[in-house]
Amino acid sequence: MIRFFCLVFSAGLIICSPNLYAQWSTDPTNNLIVGYGLLPELASDGAGGCYITYEQNTTYPRHLILERLNRYGYKPWGSGKQILGLFPEQSFAKITEDGRNGVIVSYMDVEVTGTPNSPVVKSRLRVQRVDSIGSFLWGLDGVRVTLSETDQANQAIVTDAKGGCVVAWMEGSSVFAQRIDSLGARAWGDSGTIVANDGSGSQLMVTDLVGGMILTWKYQQFQRIGRFGQKVWSDTGITIRGGAAELRIGTDNAARILGTNYLGVRNGQLLFTVRLQTIDTSGTILWDSAGVIIDTANTNNFPPMSFAIQAGYSTIAWPQYIGGVWDLRTQIVGNDGSAVFSYGGRAISRVLSNKGIVGVVASDSATSLYVWFDQRGARGTYAQRLDTMGRQLWDTLDVLISVPELSYEQVVTDGEGGFITVGTRENFTIRAQQVSVHGNLGEVLTAVGYYPVTDLPQGFLLYQNYPNPFNGWTNILYEIPVSSWVEIDVYNILGQRVNTLVNQFRTPGTYSIHFEGGDLPSGIYFYVLSAARTTLHRQLVITK
Repeated sequence: MIRFFCLVFSAGLIICSPNLYAQWSTDPTNNLIVGYGLLPELASDGAGGCYITYEQNTTYPRHLILERLNRYGYKPWGSGKQILGLFPEQSFAKITEDGRNGVIVSYMDVEVTGTPNSPVVKSRLRVQRVDSIGSFLWGLDGVRVTLSETDQANQAIVTDAKGGCVVAWMEGSSVFAQRIDSLGARAWGDSGTIVANDGSGSQLMVTDLVGGMILTWKYQQFQRIGRFGQKVWSDTGITIRGGAAELRIGTDNAARILGTNYLGVRNGQLLFTVRLQTIDTSGTILWDSAGVIIDTANTNNFPPMSFAIQAGYSTIAWPQYIGGVWDLRTQIVGNDGSAVFSYGGRAISRVLSNKGIVGVVASDSATSLYVWFDQRGARGTYAQRLDTMGRQLWDTLDVLISVPELSYEQVVTDGEGGFITVGTRENFTIRAQQVSVHGNLGEVLTAVGYYPVTDLPQGFLLYQNYPNPFNGWTNILYEIPVSSWVEIDVYNILGQRVNTLVNQFRTPGTYSIHFEGGDLPSGIYFYVLSAARTTLHRQLVITK
């Protein structure tokens, strides 16, 4: 009877090989909704997907949620993980990859007491490490970065390249740093190490790739902290000319600093030079004190800029007032300080319009990806891929990513030459979008041999179906790490099996089922995966 039911039902059921239905949107007016909240932060999961944190609630206390999207846009954990502390609120997160396909989150653990007119706020910095299957590795509440009872603020975090992280923060006017090792232990004492007593502003920081980090404060002071918490570049560090906008570590382990030098006022606006500077691991400034001068920019505030580092060169994007609009320019600077294009660089887009850079990401060894806000007719977020000659490789009118543009937007590589971006839209929706190396929204490349062997599934996973609830059809995704016989059955609320979706031998990989509800009545059902002595189940809902 069940076999007969399966045969009749087969018209509404398609079993797919690893060429999967992706959940990513292909419609720039309707990007994938990750959740609802504020202040998203983004990091790669090292396997073609990403991690996203955001804050639920718009008033105190806010709750911090961590989501993982795999390369297909599905949520392997089903729902997000709430990052907890000891106080009522967790907020202001920063995240970084742990180098082992997991993520490390630094966040403020906040308690507000007193009265609305006279509040008393406690803010304590904590970190949590979460692996790729959603397990908390540093206890349910994370660990404190410092045992100091002075309020902490303005943290920054980078990987220590050894499964842990390095965190910098402000206490009063002082800058502190701490390393948390892979087991969640404070490596630099209970209070961390003091970097500077005269710090101000937000910190920019990069890993030094050997357990320490390079940090800037006051936008022009730099210090390297070694893996044991010691100051490497003298007690006061190094001072460079101008202000730092972004900081990266190069393939040669040297720090690259993108920044500006303030020159004065011209035509009622501030005048800056845009420049790139390099400090090697010993603390030596490799180019002259002014760095490589890329352009002179007129602006009414500190110009937003971005850059990416490739093997042997850096790709830079910055705004320039041209033809009555703030357009974007690009320049390529080699590790020897030589510029590829003439002074002032080249236009990123052929469309002259007001733009604001979101980020620059390396695509492959010879191309870079640019993502920006744009106020052209179809106002939104756009992207373009350029080679080292400055040629546009995608649609000459650029690729539209989101309409309207996303706010608080960030971008990371998808590991396959494309990128993933996340930001907020109306009604506090957290939106994400993947764009392939070809410039196509939601295109996941699954050609045999395209992914490295290390990207095979590391465990059995049964994903939450999407959409859910559904009326008509839904997709079910699952992963198996070893060759085995796989069976997936659907049961009703009474425990009666109503369908068998899979009953065959599978090799390691990721698979998708396109499942149509057929004649099943509305209600709650369960789908159960059985393979190699492993049983996993999830709930689905049919509505009609």
